[in-house]
Amino acid sequence: MAEVMAAGPKAIQIMMEGFDAEFLHNGKPYTRADFDKWFANYDIIIEMPFFMIHSVVKAYPDAKFLLTERDPEKWATSYINTVGKIQTLFSSFPFSLLSLFDDYACRMKEFGMRMTRYCTNGYGITPEGRASLVENYKDYIAEVKRIVPPEQLKVCKLEDGFGWEQICPYIGVPVPDMPWPSLNTPDEFHSLVKPRIQAATRKGLIGMSSIVVPLVAAGIWFAKNGAMLPQLSR
Repeated sequence: MAEVMAAGPKAIQIMMEGFDAEFLHNGKPYTRADFDKWFANYDIIIEMPFFMIHSVVKAYPDAKFLLTERDPEKWATSYINTVGKIQTLFSSFPFSLLSLFDDYACRMKEFGMRMTRYCTNGYGITPEGRASLVENYKDYIAEVKRIVPPEQLKVCKLEDGFGWEQICPYIGVPVPDMPWPSLNTPDEFHSLVKPRIQAATRKGLIGMSSIVVPLVAAGIWFAKNGAMLPQLSR
């Protein structure tokens, strides 16, 4: 997900199309050929595309899967503090207007809206929406355990510790002599998204200026000269 956001509008569009096909039945679900193009330079997919689990399992029937399970209430809080905040920001004035002038912001807003609408059963970032996040997360965990063969699935409890020691033995590689690279905190998420939001804001302001300034000038001209315009006959 971090790389998708960093890659820009095209990657977000690919992600959104996959989501639409998987859950909204709008379009054709991704096949092995589609995934191979997307993940050609990678050996492992992390987090993304978690919402395409059925298509991924079908495309890679012999792959190993590692499921990171955590307290559902904490997961809901994490969602609200990351995707939820970005979606709320882009949907609120003035960003809802500024995003029209930036492809990245526009696509992120659209994807965030679809994800939040789906994960909260349409309630959005509300108390009812949070309750839906919790229940849908539980359902997702259960679904992964149901469709992935037990011999190909390792389940890790985040609260029990998660890092090299849990991952490396499972995938058959040595534990590296370096710290675990990410704590997956909201601060990390927002530090990644912040430069994009700032760039989108600047682009939006420039775009709005190109429209608003001529309109203001035209309004001033009309205020001064409108009285001198001839009356239109009916």
